[in-house]
Amino acid sequence: MAQPSPWGDLEGRGQSRRGQGQPGQGQPAGHRQRRQASLRREAQRREIRWHNNRLAVPYPTDGPKVTFGVLWFLVIVAAVFVSPLAVAAVASAVAGLAGLQTGNAWFPQFGPTKWWMAAAAMVTALGGALGPIGMVASGGLGAILLLVYMMVNPVHTRSTGQLIDVLFRSALPVGIAAGSLAALRSAELGAALLLVALISAYEAGDFLVGSGSSNAIEGPVSGLVALAAVGFIAWILAPAPFTTTGVVMFSALAGVCCPLGQILAAAVLPRGSAWAPALRRLDSYLLAAPLWLLLLEGVAKSGTL
Repeated sequence: MAQPSPWGDLEGRGQSRRGQGQPGQGQPAGHRQRRQASLRREAQRREIRWHNNRLAVPYPTDGPKVTFGVLWFLVIVAAVFVSPLAVAAVASAVAGLAGLQTGNAWFPQFGPTKWWMAAAAMVTALGGALGPIGMVASGGLGAILLLVYMMVNPVHTRSTGQLIDVLFRSALPVGIAAGSLAALRSAELGAALLLVALISAYEAGDFLVGSGSSNAIEGPVSGLVALAAVGFIAWILAPAPFTTTGVVMFSALAGVCCPLGQILAAAVLPRGSAWAPALRRLDSYLLAAPLWLLLLEGVAKSGTL
């Protein structure tokens, strides 16, 4: 016959005291556990989406992501105020790091490859300090660097066409985006500031909501709402060189380009969930910055913004 535990009465009285002396503690603990379990399930669903979707946009939350985002915003805004060269220096450093990380994702067994891709991205971005013409020249130089790499490293498992495709789309788009931001600053201070403000608003709204969402829609939609709010303020202020119509047109273009740029960044990588945080720092600029530069040059010639 089982004997009663000598601790049974004490355990019961201890539980009774906890229940009576500290009312309400049991329910919050249970609520926290359910909330943590729900957050874990949402994180698992996001990770499954990242791995199953080739063009997924991941929202990793490990590490000081918000702190880095704020620091990036402050640094790039300060650079825009200083000079086109300062923008080129800051943006090219991030572009080079993006090329390095993208190269490592594609060629983990070929150490030199990632350094050539980083160099091509940096060279392409630096030309933006000299304006659109410098941007074109530096883009050509970046392409030449990649071709030189192929000549001095002929041994690869990929065909020549495949290697050109991977190298060019991994290094040049991010370099062109960074260089275009610098060229935009050399053309118009107000245009560069507005683009940085719009994209920063989009990225903040997208990350803050998307990092806690189990679907791929809520983040971009929240980002677009934040972008529209900044665009509305700019529409009221109409900063030079824009008119109110110009603010609407350029803001709408940024709103289209931001989510498409994120998808383009995923297409650059071997898989959407590949680790390349520097590329993700510039992904919203991949289409927005070059198209803003082209549109600004075009409408400036006509004299209407």
